[in-house]
Amino acid sequence: MIEINEDHYKSIEDIKEKSEEYLNDKIDPVRFKAFRVSMGVYEQRKKETYMVRTRIPGGVISLKQFKHISKLAEKYSKGKLKFTSRQDIQFQSVDLKDAYPILNSLIEVGIITKGTGGNTVRNVECSPLSGVSIDDVFDVTPYMKAATNYLIKDPTTMNMPRKYKIGFSNSSKDTGNVTISDLGFIAKIVNDKRGFEVYGAGGFGGSPRVALKLSDFIPADEILYYIQGLKNVFEAEGDRTNKNKARIRFILMRLGGKKFVEELEGEIRKLKKKGDLNIQVDENEFILHSDAKIVRDIKVDRKFRNVLFPQKQKGYYSVYIHPQSGNLKVENLNKVFDFIEKLNYEISIRVTNTQGFFIRDLKKKDAEDLIKITGTFTSIYNIDNSVTCVGASTCQLGLCLSQNLLKAIKKKFEGASSELRDALPRLFISGCPNSCAQHEKGAIGLHGRAKRTKNGLVPMYSISFGGKVGSNIARMGDDYGDVPVKKVPLFIYELAKLKLNSGHENFYDFLGNKSEDIQQLINKYTNVDKFVEDPDIYFDFGACEKFSLKGRGPGECSSGVMDIIKLDLSNAKSSLERYKNTKQNSDLYSSALSSARTLLVLRGVDSNKDREIFEEFNRNFIETGYVKSSIKKLFQDLIDYKIDGTNDISSKAPEVEYLYNKVEAMYKSLNGKLEITLPKEKNENSCEVNSRNKTSDFKIVDLRGVKCPMNFVKVKIELSKIKSGQKVGFYLDDGDPINNVPQSVKKEGNKIISTDANYNGYNLLVVQKK
Repeated sequence: MIEINEDHYKSIEDIKEKSEEYLNDKIDPVRFKAFRVSMGVYEQRKKETYMVRTRIPGGVISLKQFKHISKLAEKYSKGKLKFTSRQDIQFQSVDLKDAYPILNSLIEVGIITKGTGGNTVRNVECSPLSGVSIDDVFDVTPYMKAATNYLIKDPTTMNMPRKYKIGFSNSSKDTGNVTISDLGFIAKIVNDKRGFEVYGAGGFGGSPRVALKLSDFIPADEILYYIQGLKNVFEAEGDRTNKNKARIRFILMRLGGKKFVEELEGEIRKLKKKGDLNIQVDENEFILHSDAKIVRDIKVDRKFRNVLFPQKQKGYYSVYIHPQSGNLKVENLNKVFDFIEKLNYEISIRVTNTQGFFIRDLKKKDAEDLIKITGTFTSIYNIDNSVTCVGASTCQLGLCLSQNLLKAIKKKFEGASSELRDALPRLFISGCPNSCAQHEKGAIGLHGRAKRTKNGLVPMYSISFGGKVGSNIARMGDDYGDVPVKKVPLFIYELAKLKLNSGHENFYDFLGNKSEDIQQLINKYTNVDKFVEDPDIYFDFGACEKFSLKGRGPGECSSGVMDIIKLDLSNAKSSLERYKNTKQNSDLYSSALSSARTLLVLRGVDSNKDREIFEEFNRNFIETGYVKSSIKKLFQDLIDYKIDGTNDISSKAPEVEYLYNKVEAMYKSLNGKLEITLPKEKNENSCEVNSRNKTSDFKIVDLRGVKCPMNFVKVKIELSKIKSGQKVGFYLDDGDPINNVPQSVKKEGNKIISTDANYNGYNLLVVQKK
C-alpha cells in the first residue's frame, strides 16, 4: 500500500538516535517531542510511558501485517492493541526504548508511523466497506492509495501549519467522514463517468463545523489538484502562530466562503496549467470477486444487523468486530487469525474509523461462525460498540474517564431486553471538549467537563443530539445540557426506554418528534445542586480519589518545528540577557549557538554538534545572503574559544547580538510556507556571496553511521536523483567510509569537487555528477 523510500528508513534511525540522546539528557525535551510526535510517538499521562500509532492507509491491512502487529503488541504493549477513530492501530504503554524496535520491525512489513501525529498530513480515511457495500458507487480505495503515496513522498507534508485530514467515501452515506474533514471526496457517477463530490474546511475541536461543498462533481483523475491546491492555500494562509486557530476551517471563517473558494480555485488553475497531477488507477485492484453477480437488496437476521453486512457481491458478507473502546487483547485477536487461516479462500480486512475492523469477503456460513467466535469479546448491540477516546486514564488533556463511563453504561443495560439494548444508536464519548471520539458527529454525543460546586469539582458530561455525516445532510449535534458523570448511565437507560416506547424506529425521527420529552428527561439531571450532598457525585467511574485536574497537562498532537524554533530563539535571548549581567563568555557562546541553530530545522538540519551547526548556518543563511558575511569569522572565533576555553570573546558581543536580532527578524518574516521573506543583506561582500551561492548551493546527505558498502549504494541513489553537472554533498565517517567512497565515486565517472576533513570524526565529500 505505502511506497517505502529511503527517507522512511532514515526517520526510523533518527528516532533511535534522538531517543538515546533524550534518555541521556543530551537533547531538550521540547525538541525531542516535536520530532517523536510527528513519528506517531506520544507521551501518555504516566510519565515516560508512550503510545505508538501506526499508519494504516484507509484501514487497508493484510493478514500478514495484522499478525505482525499482533506479535509486536504481545512483546511491547502488554499484549493489547487499540483501534482508533482514524483507521489506525496503536500500541499503548510502551517504553521509549522500545519505540525504535517497533518502528524498525513495522517497516519490514510495509507499515510506517511517520505523519501519524503532529502538524502533518494524517492517515487518509476511506469507507471501510468500499468496494463491497450494497450502496457502493464504486471502490474509492485505489484513489485513497494514490493520494496517500503522493502526500507521504513530499517532505513538506511533515511540517504543515496544523494537521491536514483527508477522506474518501464510496457513497452518499459518507462512512469516510468526508463531510467533516479538511478535504474529502464522495464517489459519484455522472454521465457514466467516475468522479467525486468534493468537500473541504470541516473539522472538530475548537469552533467545529461541517465541511463546505467545493464542487458537485470533478473527474476522478483530478483529485490531486484539489489535494495539492488546498495544501497550497493552507500553507499560504494558515496561522502558524496560534495553534488554536490554525486548522483550514479557520481560513474559511476568516476569508469567507466566496474568497476561500476563489483562492482554492486559483491554486487549482495554476496546477492544471502544469498538468502533471492527473492520476490513473487500477479500478479493481482491491476487489476480490469482480466476476460475482452484483445485488443491491439482501436481508439479514435483525439480531445481526449491526455486525453482519451483506456485500454487493452475491453470496459474500462482511463481519464487524468491535472490541470495547477499541481495546483488544492479542489472545482474542489470535482467535480471529486462527479462524481465517482455516478458510480455503481469500478474504480482505479493513480497520474502521469506529474503533473496530471488518473481515470481508466471507461466505455466509463462515461469517456467522466468526460472529459466534468473537461473541466473547464483542457485541451485536450498537450501544456496546460505542466510540470512546482514551480519556484521563492515559491522555494528558483528558478530564473524565470516558472508557469507564462506557463500562458503566453497559453494566446498566445488563439483563435488559434485547429490544431495549438495541433501542439507541452508537454513542460517541469524548473525555474532554476536544473531539478525539468525534462526539459532535454522533446522533448521541457526550464530552467531559468539570463543574465547580461548594464541595468541590463534579465530573460532568455535556449531552448533544442530532449530529450526522452525509452528502448534503451533515450537521453538528446540538447541546441539550450537562449531566453529572454518575447520573449518565441512568439517563441513557431512561432515554432508551423513552425511544422504545415512542414507536419510532429511526432515532432522528424520534429526536424530531420527541425533543420536548427528551429535554424534560435531561432536565432531571442537569441541576447539580440537587446532588451536591451525595459524596459519590465527586468521583468519576473507577476513580479512587475525588475528581480534580491533577495530572492534566498540555496536549502533544500540535507539536512541531515552530516549537523547536521558539525554544532555540528563547534560549538565545535568555543567554544574551544573562551575559549582559554576568559577562560570562559561556553565556555569549550559548546565545550565538542557539541563534545559529534556530532556523536550521527549516532546512532539515537538527544537530547538537556545535561545528556542524555553525557550518550549516553559514551554508544556509550567510552564503545565501540573509546574514552578513562577517558572521562567518565570528563562528571561527567561537569554535576557537570552544576548543581552547581560555579565549576572551567579550569583544564579539555586538556581533552575537546582531546575530540574534537577525535570526529573530528572519523568524518573524516567515510566511505560511515557512519561507524567509526578509530582504537579504546588502554589504560589501554581496558579490562574493552571490558567487559562492552559485557554486555551493547543494544538498548535503548525512551518511554518518552508514558502513561500507551500503554508504556507496546510498551515494549512487542520491546521484541518480540529480542532473548531470549538479553537485551533492555527503557526510562520511572517518576511516573506511572516507577512504573508499571517493574512489568508488570516481570509478563511476563522477568528479570529486572537495573533501573537507575539518569535522570531528567525519568529513564532507562534495561530488559533481558525470
